[in-house]
Amino acid sequence: MKIPCFRCGKKIDTPKASNSDYIMAQDTIVKELRETLFALKHNQTTLAKQEKMQEIETYFDTDGVTELTRPKYPGLSIEDSEYGATEIPNIEARKAIGEDLVKVVMVKKEKDIQKTGIICPDCFKPTDFVIWGVHKK
Repeated sequence: MKIPCFRCGKKIDTPKASNSDYIMAQDTIVKELRETLFALKHNQTTLAKQEKMQEIETYFDTDGVTELTRPKYPGLSIEDSEYGATEIPNIEARKAIGEDLVKVVMVKKEKDIQKTGIICPDCFKPTDFVIWGVHKK
């Protein structure tokens, strides 16, 4: 089976330790869209805002006798971006609980992902990390 060199495209016949290198390097890093979990927790600003949101005011119905209550600041809300956000690994999502945890949200964003590649011996760079191959030390 012939595989092209990751860098120059030269065909390598049945890549093995004697005719190629299997590497990780700076040029094998790619950007991929990944889902990341964030634990949203209260901070001083959101706690103060939440307290304000819970304030109620008393008023009288149109009959002037019946006393009713309503939120004092009905349009006030807390956006996700206002909370303190801490990135958490997927595995630890269930463990991310505490008094100040509001919720866990998922955000899709680009991340650098380390990939590997097969190269011909001519394309080897001293900065390459060789997993196996001609230049394995």
